[in-house]
Amino acid sequence: MIRWIFSHKLLVVSVPVIVMIIAGIFAGIIYVSWLDDREKALDTLSRYKKLIDRTEELKEGQVYSYSQIDLSAKVVDIPTRIYDRNNEIIGEFFEQKREIVPYNNIPEWLIKAVVASEDRDFYNHNGLSFKGIFRAMVVNAVNFRVVQGGSTITQQLAKVLFTDMEREFKRKIYEAFCAVEIEKRYDKQDILSMYLNLIYFGNGAYGVESTSKMFFGKSVNELDETECAMIVATICSPKLFSPLGNLDNSLTRTKTIMKSMIDAGFIDEKKASFQFRSFLSKWDFSFNENNEPVSSSIGSFLFSSYRINRAPFFNEGIRRVLVEKFGEDVMKKSGLSVYTTIDAKKQDVALNCLREGIDKQREYHLKIADRNVNSPEAAIEEEKAENIDGAMIAINPETGEIISYVGGYSFSSKSQLDHVTQIVRQPGSSIKPVIYTSAIEDRVITPSSVFIDEPVEFEGGYSPGNYSANYRGKTIVREALRKSINVIAVKVLEETGYETPFRIIGDSLNLSDKVMKQRFGKTLSFALGTYEISPMENCILHSTIVNGGKYIKPYGIKHIADYNGNVVWNNEKEVFDFVEEKRKETGSIIDPVACAVTVSILKGVFEEGGTGYYAVQGYNIDFPAAGKTGTSSEFVDAWFVGYTSELVTAVWIGNNAGAISLGKGRAGGVVSAPVWAKFISQIYNDDNKPGDFQVPEHGVTRQTICLDSGMVPRKGDLCPQVAIDQLYFAGSEPGEYCNIHTGKN
Repeated sequence: MIRWIFSHKLLVVSVPVIVMIIAGIFAGIIYVSWLDDREKALDTLSRYKKLIDRTEELKEGQVYSYSQIDLSAKVVDIPTRIYDRNNEIIGEFFEQKREIVPYNNIPEWLIKAVVASEDRDFYNHNGLSFKGIFRAMVVNAVNFRVVQGGSTITQQLAKVLFTDMEREFKRKIYEAFCAVEIEKRYDKQDILSMYLNLIYFGNGAYGVESTSKMFFGKSVNELDETECAMIVATICSPKLFSPLGNLDNSLTRTKTIMKSMIDAGFIDEKKASFQFRSFLSKWDFSFNENNEPVSSSIGSFLFSSYRINRAPFFNEGIRRVLVEKFGEDVMKKSGLSVYTTIDAKKQDVALNCLREGIDKQREYHLKIADRNVNSPEAAIEEEKAENIDGAMIAINPETGEIISYVGGYSFSSKSQLDHVTQIVRQPGSSIKPVIYTSAIEDRVITPSSVFIDEPVEFEGGYSPGNYSANYRGKTIVREALRKSINVIAVKVLEETGYETPFRIIGDSLNLSDKVMKQRFGKTLSFALGTYEISPMENCILHSTIVNGGKYIKPYGIKHIADYNGNVVWNNEKEVFDFVEEKRKETGSIIDPVACAVTVSILKGVFEEGGTGYYAVQGYNIDFPAAGKTGTSSEFVDAWFVGYTSELVTAVWIGNNAGAISLGKGRAGGVVSAPVWAKFISQIYNDDNKPGDFQVPEHGVTRQTICLDSGMVPRKGDLCPQVAIDQLYFAGSEPGEYCNIHTGKN
């Protein structure tokens, strides 16, 4: 061999020299390419570093002016987050799931794990590790293929930021130039911070913070040694080593990372072994007969804290607003914070209660199908069950703040119709409070006014029937409304006319005269809710009655801030300004006394004989509440609009096309009122019960009346049923004693 070398000296020397010259020329060409890109690359790096710095400064309370913000100039993508009124996250929009955290929030053990496994000489080199390069060359030569890169952490940062991800010789040289430049400009802490916030960990997650929440459901600064090792284990190949995709590989790789920390002197073997065993127990690992891990609780947070969507229909509405106002890219990538009026806890309760109500109605149809197996009727009922849905919207009647918003049973690619705002259905008797309030305001009726409940044919041949098909004869207004007697509602509309109720609807819903004429006809059936409105509109109409006749505009977005906390859109102020102008324009939509009188009557809906009485049985609703049921013709739509002094909630269950009968007797008091009752009983407790409804200081009186005559009860409990403290316009209260229960035979 030695003799051959000496005899071929020219070949032995010239070939390496030629190779080195070619490599040098090639490196020079790449260096020129790097010089062309250098300014742009360093600017990108600078902006990324500034983003991390601002994150740290924001945690210290520093703020920036609006002029410093460019929503579209982010070097990395930051998710948009939606917050409830108590700053709980209720939704996120993103293409890349990323959360930036400052270096001080990254635990020491994660830093040690990444240094031990990825770049043992990190604190000693200037961007390139010749030890690592030599080691990689040996490993690659042994395996006859590229299996190890020998890249430093700084090179890996350069690779992710500035080059493609292919293992090419050209890219490695370019990466080396870039790494050296990075090391000149940034210290080791900065480099680690940028690297650990940037790299991809699979399942859409970028950076250690979002990955920690994805794997372990907590912030990265709360991780222990082994949890840090598992995150670092994923770096080299998320596809192969993520615990969400390959638990066996992930655990094996985590052991390797722990061993690297032992070899580096960062942790002793005994402690590492103890930590690893504790980790297996903590995360409920189970193993098969070959001692291979088959399951754990890691990643059980993937669709809870990682992919949050607690108010899907509401959040979809926000998405559309953001796209319209800021554009698609800004909505997904710029780290906006959307602060809303939603109460997350009440939202969760509302969703569960509505789903339970819909499930019960679906089960009703399925039970009929089971009783008629193999018959055409069974197939019809099964199809009905599939097409039953609902809506539930709760707003603060004083401010218009949306507190909970459930647009349907579920939100999916096949089911995105928002039943709160995107459908209109017949409200049935839930429209009656508008009719009665109008007549009370016009002084056509009082709660004691007597009407005859009887079969009657009105002008044009219209002959409405009562839900019960029974007629009570002489009945006072209070009883007619709380018992929802159809005939008397039509008689009240006939006496008061259409002007006041139409004005109330038009002003409350901000509808033009043209739209009012298109949507509502001046027919007596209007009193029974035959003209269509949305659940949101129904909620607004009842809120206007509850708040004393003031105009409100429901809104869900309070304000939107950019990543640095600067408010870029104050929607709440715009809403308040609009409402203020609208109230100046319309004045009081309804006389506050008429509103208070109507609400006072509707408290009786939950008394024995009222349409909501059975719905609230078993629920501890021991605070002031009122409401109105509604059922459209043929039991197609079931409604309930319930009130407390601080929350008006509309519940609708049915079919969005009105193509399904819920079944005989499946009225609003049976189907929808229990949903409200359960919701309201769960969101209030002994510590936060709502107060009584507002009553004007002047122009109103209270009177206890007999429910049969509407007059003042005589002494001696002669009247079997009375209403205590029924409200009246001052001067319109009954001035005579009951003429039915006189004590005389």
